[in-house]
Amino acid sequence: MRATGVRAKVERAALVLFAARGLDGVSVAEIAAAAGASQGALYRHFASKDELAWSLFSTAYRRTGAELDAIRQRERGFAARIAAMVAHVCALYDADPALFRFMLLSQHDLLPRVEAGWRTPVSAVEAAVAEAVAAGDLPPLDPAAGAAAILGIVLQTAVFHLYGRLGGGLSERAGGLAQAALGAARALARSIASAA
Repeated sequence: MRATGVRAKVERAALVLFAARGLDGVSVAEIAAAAGASQGALYRHFASKDELAWSLFSTAYRRTGAELDAIRQRERGFAARIAAMVAHVCALYDADPALFRFMLLSQHDLLPRVEAGWRTPVSAVEAAVAEAVAAGDLPPLDPAAGAAAILGIVLQTAVFHLYGRLGGGLSERAGGLAQAALGAARALARSIASAA
């Protein structure tokens, strides 16, 4: 078996197990067994289970950030940008719910390791909010608060889906979620503007 094949199998097995049972609920032996590899083969690619989890998380987080940044740069206007970003996140969820679940479950442990300056999903949405404010598409709004409102709509819906409270896919809800996300950001901006 080629080394790259082993690495990919280990990564997928770990992702599925982490998504189902959390980082602490999975052993290196279980990951290796699920991948059809030895523990030694796993350790040739990753120094520890924590390094494996970090590699999975950071790769997916940075990739998604780059994809959302590309959407932000390509689309014109705040509404179009947010609609395309939300549709993309929904499609990612539908394509790989295990990865999405892993990202949601492990974020509290792994987000503190994200380095300042990385382009992430949050920074991409923050940039879209900042650009909307600069263009006059939104009243003055802290980009972090706007990103929290937008991402919260999508991520909480994903959480409900992960735990079986919603059926179907997220992509079929993407249009409505985008409208709700836009409405939340606009309402937040208006409330801040009226309070000032």
